[in-house]
Amino acid sequence: MSMKKAIKFTLLLSIAICIQLFFNAPIAKAEQKKYMDNEVNISKKDLIILLEKLSGNLGSDIADIGNYANADEEYIKSSAEKLKGLNIIDEHVSFANLYESPKKEEVYYLLARYIGIGAAEGKTAFIDDEKLQSWSRGYIKELENLGVIEGKDKNFEPDKVLNRGELRNVIKELFLTVINTSQNFKVDENNKSKAFIVVNTNDAVIENIKIHNPILINQKASNGKLRIMNSDISKIYIAAGSQNFEVQLSNSKLQSAKSLGKNITYTSLGSDGKVVPLPNPEEYKPEGRKPVKKIIKGSRSHSSSGSYFGNNSQKENKSQSDKETEEKATPQDKDIVKPEEKTGTGKITENKKTQSEVPPKVNEGAHNEGDKNSATQNLSEDFIVLNEHLYADKTLKYKAAQGVNLEDKALIGLKLSGENNGVKLNVKWEGDSLQQVKNSQKGEYRLAVSSLEDLVINDKNYGKVKFIVKIIIE
Repeated sequence: MSMKKAIKFTLLLSIAICIQLFFNAPIAKAEQKKYMDNEVNISKKDLIILLEKLSGNLGSDIADIGNYANADEEYIKSSAEKLKGLNIIDEHVSFANLYESPKKEEVYYLLARYIGIGAAEGKTAFIDDEKLQSWSRGYIKELENLGVIEGKDKNFEPDKVLNRGELRNVIKELFLTVINTSQNFKVDENNKSKAFIVVNTNDAVIENIKIHNPILINQKASNGKLRIMNSDISKIYIAAGSQNFEVQLSNSKLQSAKSLGKNITYTSLGSDGKVVPLPNPEEYKPEGRKPVKKIIKGSRSHSSSGSYFGNNSQKENKSQSDKETEEKATPQDKDIVKPEEKTGTGKITENKKTQSEVPPKVNEGAHNEGDKNSATQNLSEDFIVLNEHLYADKTLKYKAAQGVNLEDKALIGLKLSGENNGVKLNVKWEGDSLQQVKNSQKGEYRLAVSSLEDLVINDKNYGKVKFIVKIIIE
């Protein structure tokens, strides 16, 4: 065969292959995987494998229940022990016999505890609510509250044994997607599911969530960042063992967070490219402290993202659940007066305080002689330090076990609104209890913070400011 004919033949063959791929691709994409084991009853072994897949520890598809991804008996037993150590498996659901079939109630209970949701009070909307055990009802109720499951005019059938087909339906109901690799996940415009998005990678972007989907961030995402763009997130749950992780909002809203992790930070990326820290929205508190029920406005630059932590150009759109949480606010929360907002101007007119804020209790180990000769006497309370330790009651809260680092540079904002210029200033910390704070001694303190440079916010120069910061070390 001549060279010309050989080249011609190769080109024709390539074109033929391309045409075939073109016509076959849509068909392959449209095909959904069919499982032949839908009628097989699930076992507790299946549940352990499912949790390992959800955590990103096993590579198989979570819907492929019969595929154990080469996990042997020892691996499964070890995983069960690990889940007990994390208090996901407890005394209510025994895993002594891995081949035993769990009840439907046990499946939802275990998945709810894996996610990290708390138990809500009251009855569920299911017709047969009285058949639910007291230890499972609150978790199923909370899944209802989140909009993940719907109980109205339905029976739950808590004692039912699920087959693999029914477990696949439960997975579809509770989990919208599991992100195991670095990628951009963009939710379809027609999505109506309020199911969880599970993140197992330390470099992911989530876009276009419009109906308050919750997010679960697992330990595998540690030492990384999740960017949330153009989205409305109801709640973020951060699993135990997660650490050194940043949640960054860009033109997005986050209502609240619950974290069992360490060193979790929240930031806002403005359209001008500035990244500023946000107040900590986490509800989890060690040592039995009551959770903060109300989210305050937070840090923003001249062009902050539209998060619940701060958007001065728009009024917050409060849902019924937001109103309920405000009604549950502590007396100290109710003393916080929000600034008036003018739509479209981006400017704030501050209201005068109608009630004075109640100062925190002074630490028993600290010197307290009426604050005489104290560096904190008669100082301004109009400013706050904005960092990852800021809570809704305008207090910086630290965990003694993790230490307290009072940085030499701090982002300072207005206390009422959280407005700031996005630039950290050199500061000096002072006070009778300064050394106790630096030594991470548990207690409640008042320290003075002085800016060593002029503070300028929205073109207004406040000069070198000196103000009180309230600190709690738990």
